Amino acid sequence: MRLGTFVMGGLAGAALCMMIQRNRNMSAIADGVGQMLRQRMSDMKENVMQKGIDLKFSGGFLGSSSGKSNSHHAGSSNSAVSKSGTAGLDEVEHLASRDPHVKQEINEILSQNNQHSI
Repeated sequence: MRLGTFVMGGLAGAALCMMIQRNRNMSAIADGVGQMLRQRMSDMKENVMQKGIDLKFSGGFLGSSSGKSNSHHAGSSNSAVSKSGTAGLDEVEHLASRDPHVKQEINEILSQNNQHSI
């Protein structure tokens, strides 16, 4: 990268920061975006840590099932479900009971792995 390009980028960034600080609407928007990014990063960090714990202590099966249930539910109200592997399997069983085609697919997968059907 050329030094002139680097300096121009720094000046443009400084000008943008000053513009955001002086305009209340832009400042509020930037604050909202910052809070959203912090929350997303925190959720991703928690999700990665939970997957690592699940993979280490459950042999991988519970980690993959709770990870999939976590990706569909982005709120913190479902964190209790992702904390326990059995709660994750109970949720999968509940979802399967709502759709017979999904239940049939799950039973086929379980029979291929020599496990009992739901």
